[in-house]
Amino acid sequence: MSSGRTSRDAVNTFGTKLPEWQCGVYLRLSREDGDKMESDSIANQRRITDKFIEKNPELNVYDTYIDDGFSGTNFNRPNVIRLLEDIKSRKVNCLIVKDLSRFGRNYHEVGRYIEVVFPLLRLRFISVNDTIDSYKNPASVNSSVSFKNVMNDEYGRDISNKVKGTFNAKRKRGDFIGSFAPYGYRKSPENHNKLIIDQEAAENVRMIYQMFLDGMSVFNICGKLGEMEIPNPTAYKVGKGYKAQRKTTEKTKGLWGDNTVRRLLQSRVYLGDLIQKRNESVSYKLRVNRMVPKEKNIVVKNNHEPIIDIDTFDRAQALFKRDSWQPRKEGAAVNDVGNGAIFVGYVKCADCGRTMNRAHVVRPYKRYYYFKCATYRLWKRCTIHSTPVEKIEKAVLALIQKHVAIAVETESLLKVIHESPVRNNALMRVKKAIENKVSERAKLTRYLNDLYPDFKDELITKEQYLQFKNESEAFIAEIDAALKTLNEQAVREENGIDDSNDFIAAFKKYRNITALTREIVVELIDMIYVEESGGIRIDLKYRDLFERLLEVSR
Repeated sequence: MSSGRTSRDAVNTFGTKLPEWQCGVYLRLSREDGDKMESDSIANQRRITDKFIEKNPELNVYDTYIDDGFSGTNFNRPNVIRLLEDIKSRKVNCLIVKDLSRFGRNYHEVGRYIEVVFPLLRLRFISVNDTIDSYKNPASVNSSVSFKNVMNDEYGRDISNKVKGTFNAKRKRGDFIGSFAPYGYRKSPENHNKLIIDQEAAENVRMIYQMFLDGMSVFNICGKLGEMEIPNPTAYKVGKGYKAQRKTTEKTKGLWGDNTVRRLLQSRVYLGDLIQKRNESVSYKLRVNRMVPKEKNIVVKNNHEPIIDIDTFDRAQALFKRDSWQPRKEGAAVNDVGNGAIFVGYVKCADCGRTMNRAHVVRPYKRYYYFKCATYRLWKRCTIHSTPVEKIEKAVLALIQKHVAIAVETESLLKVIHESPVRNNALMRVKKAIENKVSERAKLTRYLNDLYPDFKDELITKEQYLQFKNESEAFIAEIDAALKTLNEQAVREENGIDDSNDFIAAFKKYRNITALTREIVVELIDMIYVEESGGIRIDLKYRDLFERLLEVSR
């Protein structure tokens, strides 16, 4: 507590002793004051209030309360809270401010305090520049406070809207306006609104994506990062000299949380896209934020250098849609042959459609892994569908080897297909069909154009005109739809299939495959279905492209 002067007796001009006032001097400044920073500076406010106190000997300073850098649109300020506590506990019975806007810009709250709360607490309120003194001139409160409060509130609203507009303009330009760069990036030294890659953290981002694609669960990734003593984003920032945003205990210091890893694996910032305005304030009067719907986020694509390529990102998002639960202790051995971890999230019961869980049984000489229906395990409403991992592995490997062989042989096959007279004849048939439809459309258009003159010349009635017009327009719409289909077919026939076909590219690179890995499963398998009879049905990715290849080759 700081005291401006010692207590003393004061008398008025009539020689009567005046009440002694224990004053709280309140000073506030915030960034919202813009070009008024000089006139409203803390030092200038102090000079004005000190000069006023010197001229009024009955005023004794109990304490000075300063909120530097806090908005006046709400009362969530540390020193205004402390001031109000001292007022309620009767330590302060007089409040002095330079002007009303220093106490606050929310006219509802300021008005409630000055017109209701302070009179009940018998507090003297003085606003120096507004010549308001609730003790010496009670009428000054009623005559000017409401109007000035409204003006101050409107000023706060106007400044808030201008700041929002400026920030949104920067976001749309692709300027990063966050306090801290996302993990894996840092702010450019030349332009703090530009993100550049932080190579050290970026390597960890790439490693986390690879762990996830290799079959590790989010929880297992957290554990692995802890074992490797890689600090989490908050600890990493602190290590680089930044102030931590979140408080951590010694037990959790530096450890990765599952939500942190999950957000990292789903953030498009690593593709080079800048997504901002995820939150917004409920009101300029409240320091409360709310989530902004995704469709209203401000997105600037290809804004900065990516850390993750689109194929890696898309495969990670596809894995999130699968039920890929697995025991944490076994998560690190995702590519061990025989334990079935490479298939986690890719095996479903063909009868109930639910994901099958991996389990094992221990024998004296071996540990056996198998998959069983989750519906049966939890509720006994399906059958167990117990299927050994080894059986699934053999079926998947055999199917992939078969398709790899087809992909490898496509070069010579494609040459035959492209030179095939059958293919050329098919293209000619499609082009002839397009010509016929175009001719038919032209005839209908001419007929439609002749209808109106016939109607005007009274060769046909109005009812006939409308009937013929509607029928002709309907026929033209049908022809347009047919032409769209035929043109698409012509493009397909003309382009044919080449070795850039995604099916061929995906399978050819696994020629001479002898064993499966999680990477191969993620890239080539869509889903594996196990039937009650023990049958296994495997749906491959690129199935449509494969079937088209077979159709064209016939």
